[in-house]
Amino acid sequence: MCCGGGGSAAGAGFRPRSGPAASPEPMAARAGRLVSHADFSRVYREGRRYPGETLVLYLRATAAERRVGVTAGRRLGGAVVRNRAKRRLREAFRRVEPRLCGRGDIVLVARSGIAQAGFAEIVQEMNALCAAGRLICGDAG
Repeated sequence: MCCGGGGSAAGAGFRPRSGPAASPEPMAARAGRLVSHADFSRVYREGRRYPGETLVLYLRATAAERRVGVTAGRRLGGAVVRNRAKRRLREAFRRVEPRLCGRGDIVLVARSGIAQAGFAEIVQEMNALCAAGRLICGDAG
């Protein structure tokens, strides 16, 4: 035996999955995400660009439900830095999202300033960029 332990091969080492990956919610959340390269490219090509110090917001108006994609280029740093930047952008978007109206595709791109920025600063800038893109409900300006 290669992996030790007795018992049948079908049941050896099997544990039911637990945690967020075991529930069906992540698949439901996937409908609200941009995942393919073609989707991202379409937003970059056809959408409007709203640059900030810590992030750039791309917005492409569509009739479909809102979908969001988050990216961090290799210029930002190593995998740990990029993943942390994306986590911060996703969480900042979760804080802003209840105030948003409108439909379309949104891409959030991390910039080099995000590594040194405080989280409140990121949320504030995202609010400002969403307002500039007229995504915030009741925004007359």
